[in-house]
Amino acid sequence: MSMTATKTLPRTAFTLVELLVVIAIIATLIGLLLPAVQSARDAARTSSCKNNLRQFGMAMHNYESANKQLPPGYRFVPRSAGNGSGFSWGSLLLPFMEEAATYQEFRFDLPLYDPVNLIPREKHLPVFLCPTDPISPTGFVEMGDERYAMACYVGNFGPPDLDETQEQREGVFSRNSRTKLKDITDGLSKTYMLGERQNGPFRHAGVHGNHFEYETAWAGAIRDLDDPTDDHGHMVLFQSGHPPNDADSDDRDVSSAHRGFAQFVMCDGSVSAVEESIDPATYIAFSTRAGSEVAAD
Repeated sequence: MSMTATKTLPRTAFTLVELLVVIAIIATLIGLLLPAVQSARDAARTSSCKNNLRQFGMAMHNYESANKQLPPGYRFVPRSAGNGSGFSWGSLLLPFMEEAATYQEFRFDLPLYDPVNLIPREKHLPVFLCPTDPISPTGFVEMGDERYAMACYVGNFGPPDLDETQEQREGVFSRNSRTKLKDITDGLSKTYMLGERQNGPFRHAGVHGNHFEYETAWAGAIRDLDDPTDDHGHMVLFQSGHPPNDADSDDRDVSSAHRGFAQFVMCDGSVSAVEESIDPATYIAFSTRAGSEVAAD
């Protein structure tokens, strides 16, 4: 009887030590990759926001060509119950931004707060939304039972307090403003047209009395139910009271969702990223349309 010898092949497998080394390498690679992915996403969101502002710049110039003036910051029609209009530069620009259908839904002869205007004023329009802002794309500014779709861009009112002097236009826009591009004698490339504002709680809560949140909308500025003389112009305009993203900014300032800067479209249609560290005097100089200040690039 013959017997055939069989060879026993060596078994191949990871040892525990090898497995742990592989896991550690993968974890390190993921740790290196995630910041790069996040950085790429932030850059894409910033680019999308910048494109929105470019579109506004072009729309403003087309509006001015058609109407011989820029749109008002917001329309004001005095009534005992408060502003009988309220429509903003944003709603008036709609036909120049491929949003003619939404524009036609509004009844501009009635107040923005009238029930007939409910459907268009509650629309969230992508061009008014910075993708870095997590609140505005689905949020609403509420006034009693009324709701207004949030937005991320506001017109340049300038350095005065817009709650006190609603028609004083050291900037470009105000209540019933009728600014022409030729009125911007400081230079179109040296004057802010629109800036950014996020929604949500103030950066420092509780430092502004009974105001706690930014409230930015695109359709218009709405009268206060408890004080009809308050237009709430800050819903669509900004004043240059604090530099961008300042810790003490309130609902009248520029405060973007970008880290370290906010974006502005200038009156010539170009877009600039303005750092939080900008000199306050320089910031104010760029916010006036005819202040004759010398503003560095």
